Amino acid sequence: MRAELFGHLVSVDEARRLVMAAAVPIDRTERLELPSADRRVAARDEHSPIDVPPFDRAAMDGYAVRAADVADASIDGPATLRLAGELFTGMVADRPVAQGECIAIATGAPLPAGADTVIMVEHTRRDDDRVRVMASAKPGQHISRRGTDIARGAPVVRAGDLLGPARLGSLAAVGLSIVEVFARPSVAVLSTGNEVSPPGQPLPPGHIYDVNRFTTGAVVVRHGGVVAPMTPAGDDLDELAAALDAAARHDIVVFSGGSSVGERDLMLDALRARGTIVFHGIAVKPGKPTLFGQVGSTPVFGMPGNPTSCLSNAYMLLVPFLRAVARLPPWRPTVVTAPLAQPIKSSPGRHQFYTVQIRDGRVEPAFKSSGDITSMSEADGYIEIPAGATGVDAGELVAVTLF
Repeated sequence: MRAELFGHLVSVDEARRLVMAAAVPIDRTERLELPSADRRVAARDEHSPIDVPPFDRAAMDGYAVRAADVADASIDGPATLRLAGELFTGMVADRPVAQGECIAIATGAPLPAGADTVIMVEHTRRDDDRVRVMASAKPGQHISRRGTDIARGAPVVRAGDLLGPARLGSLAAVGLSIVEVFARPSVAVLSTGNEVSPPGQPLPPGHIYDVNRFTTGAVVVRHGGVVAPMTPAGDDLDELAAALDAAARHDIVVFSGGSSVGERDLMLDALRARGTIVFHGIAVKPGKPTLFGQVGSTPVFGMPGNPTSCLSNAYMLLVPFLRAVARLPPWRPTVVTAPLAQPIKSSPGRHQFYTVQIRDGRVEPAFKSSGDITSMSEADGYIEIPAGATGVDAGELVAVTLF
């Protein structure tokens, strides 16, 4: 057996600090059509080539008139105007509005020349080609002026903006169909171990199905990365070294298994031979046998092989790191507070992430063991128990971070 034990265990806060210190925002960019750019990050300022709206337009259904013609109009003394035509959206008037005239106009239609205000249809009565206006109006009333939404040359999005429906709509409003965005980081996801088999095929004796590739991959996709799946590597130093070399061509490497202190936990040796190890071991439960290092400029996460430990540390370390590299805003999960239904004990000296369920307004334990994926899949979220605490009492209010 290899006798090498964990060296200095770093605290959860120190692990986060060391990981985030290595997060270099991605510089690669790509150009995407707007339908493909939702939830992407703009890579440069985009300015409007036009005014929006591109013309003065009616803000209400009604009649385009000259304000002077209705300056004294009222219910008791309406102004009578001659109807000179109708304008709908997409139409342009073929003549100006003359004194004593009006043109029926729909919301959004271009204001005809000669008119300087719009009377709401509710304030009028129409008799054939005569329109009685029963309210006065001032110039500019119920008109959206050219460029009042977005002026020509104004910024529509800024570099670093997260694109969503509204910002994509602004780009479309100024006629842009393509936007330059930062590329998504490519994340090599690698499971290790002789016992790991891919789902979808018969399970050989003594084997287990690969879980971590799918849980980690889902985290990567949800938080701005692109998964580069790798073939599982067995417990052989040369095989692991070759897999690590191939994975290090990507922006980030995340492997699971092989980071503990057993005879066949060889990934530590493979990484040490090719790069640097920033830390090996965190004072946390679950997830103590976690390492972080680099091969050249490529950051490498070594997650525990147990599914709950792997996924828990992916939330704790990989999510904030990946979002920083992808230039996404920090993750702000929902946190709810409720009383604990039964006491929970904790290992002194280790910060614990304990999965829980919320049932009838109370917090119930969901954690089984670090090797059971149902510790996560049947949980609604987790509570944190500081390293100096020995547990949490029943009835105590706890903060549950929801998945």
